[in-house]
Amino acid sequence: MNVTGVILDSNDSRLRDQIITGLIRLNDETLIEKQVREMKRICEEIILVTDRPSSYLPVLGNSIRIITNYFKGSETLSAVHAALSLAKNDYLWIVTPDMPFLSSAVIEVMFRVKKQDGQLIIPECNGSLQLFHSLYSRSCIDVTTQLLEQDKASMMSLIERISFSIVGQEVFKEQLITQPFSLRIRNAAEYNKMIDNSQNDSVISI
Repeated sequence: MNVTGVILDSNDSRLRDQIITGLIRLNDETLIEKQVREMKRICEEIILVTDRPSSYLPVLGNSIRIITNYFKGSETLSAVHAALSLAKNDYLWIVTPDMPFLSSAVIEVMFRVKKQDGQLIIPECNGSLQLFHSLYSRSCIDVTTQLLEQDKASMMSLIERISFSIVGQEVFKEQLITQPFSLRIRNAAEYNKMIDNSQNDSVISI
């Protein structure tokens, strides 16, 4: 599949006590190892964008590409720009390290239904659009560069300037995809939800 998996690490990807979310252990592996394993089902190339590569190298080694931002300022959009600049494939599956239940099946469905000229394909989950766990076309690079150069570095600024389509939640349910792929671990309640899901034989429905 013509898709590069991308994990965007930032200072937001921390829980209390400065714990890096991607390095939290779930069962016998860290969250980021779990993410990489799921991405490798469909991605030959996986990129981690981070300003702290030394924290991840002992865990990931050379199993994926690790890069840093070129532009400084907006961490998220700068990281997206770095990935768009260096990815080898036409589409990028972009996530954050705090998402424990990535679903390659969701991406396969989105890739099948995408429009030829679509720059962004966004999944819907629980009534909300998920900018992370979306498919971004490398054609977004020019707009992203312009925004960063103009110091208008926000994800919403990017969305306002590109073409996008939405894949509704009903499409995933029709394919019997029920993983809570949009769950992010940003507080104690979400952490506990992750633990509850991981202890069940099957994760809760979206």
